[in-house]
Amino acid sequence: MFRSNQNKVVIFDLGNVVLHWDVDRVLDSLCLGSEETKLLRKELFLHQAWLDLDHGKTSEPMVVAEVCNRSSLTSGTVEAALSAARHSLLPIAESVALLQEVSDNGIEMYCLSNMSRENYDHIKSLELFRMFSGVVISGVEGCMKPDEEIFQLIINRFNLDPADTLFIDDSLPNIRTAQRLGINGFHFKGSQSCYAEIRKLLF
Repeated sequence: MFRSNQNKVVIFDLGNVVLHWDVDRVLDSLCLGSEETKLLRKELFLHQAWLDLDHGKTSEPMVVAEVCNRSSLTSGTVEAALSAARHSLLPIAESVALLQEVSDNGIEMYCLSNMSRENYDHIKSLELFRMFSGVVISGVEGCMKPDEEIFQLIINRFNLDPADTLFIDDSLPNIRTAQRLGINGFHFKGSQSCYAEIRKLLF
């Protein structure tokens, strides 16, 4: 159980926690036909290629070429989908307010996210990143959640004490890995009660 103390640390995930991430909205924004929409969902967003981008194993030009080779999608359509996905990563207002509150209370914050290098390059200038003491992105590091390696990386790089650290993520597998390593986990669902529970844990 996470206890109140003077050395609290919070690690935030990004997608669906701090930033909006909704594949359906991304696809809808492209205004494509049903067949192209289904293909993009299958061959890009739900394909291993997307995970490989997040893992830092490939690049967007390589993914575009691969998707076009195995489907009838054009490079322009795939590139438009990648761009739409990137531009959909907008801050969640209530989460930013929570970050500011955590910062104002002198609690150290870090970011741990599965995200491609390209998408991180697009968002890293957002003002909210100034509140983090450190950022670990899977596409940059070459390892990703829920593997233990990336959790060990952030612990060791920033000399964190797992017992004094709260990890907030929307994925249960990620939470379970954190808990195995002694990190306190909180499964974020975006509800008002979630924000209230986090505040109870921290303040």
